[in-house]
Amino acid sequence: MPFELKVQRSIELRCSNCGKLITGTPIVAKTCCVNKPWVFCSRECYRQFLAKWTRNQDAGKGGTLRRGFI
Repeated sequence: MPFELKVQRSIELRCSNCGKLITGTPIVAKTCCVNKPWVFCSRECYRQFLAKWTRNQDAGKGGTLRRGFI
């Protein structure tokens, strides 16, 4: 699950999700999959990313039945 980081200054000038220029205080999040933190322009952009990220993580768990040993 991504967690938010508290940073004093912005590392990047563009949002990682939508690509807009960041004019205010950015929201910075770190995931377990990527070493580079994600930077977001707004709380709504962060929510969209979080929903997409969670959906992708759940997709890898599979939906097939596993067969036992006979």
